[in-house]
Amino acid sequence: MNRSRICLLMAGIVGLVVAVPLQAQMMSPEPTAAPVSEEATIAEVQTDGGVIMVSNGGPFQTVVPGQRVSTKSRLMVSKESAATVVYDDGCKQTYSKPGVYEISAECVLPPPVAVASAGPSKVLIAGAIVVGAYAAYEIYDYYKDDDDDDSSPISP
Repeated sequence: MNRSRICLLMAGIVGLVVAVPLQAQMMSPEPTAAPVSEEATIAEVQTDGGVIMVSNGGPFQTVVPGQRVSTKSRLMVSKESAATVVYDDGCKQTYSKPGVYEISAECVLPPPVAVASAGPSKVLIAGAIVVGAYAAYEIYDYYKDDDDDDSSPISP
């Protein structure tokens, strides 16, 4: 087996070792958000225009009129949208720039929270699977060729 085949084989094995857990992670169900009880909420979200979404620990959902939020809820403001969070003490906080914001216990403007990637891309996983499949084929081909016993006895 030449050096390039060995390198390709090793890359395929590494690809499989990486791709299988990543695929399992992507296929696992997302956690569902528990409904926020009225006692645990600290504010009400009002949509001032555009699309506003909120997450209470699960996936983002469109804000409904009079929706209550708790501390650590996340508010997503899309482009050309605005929302006002009205705290129970009457303080109002307006969010007009696109971003994801965490609702704080006090009425202050928190910095936007960077949106993290949900996981590896499907292209990365597909590429790793293709490389792994090729490596498996190379292993099969290598051993299949070694099974051929074409050697004849050497006689003078």
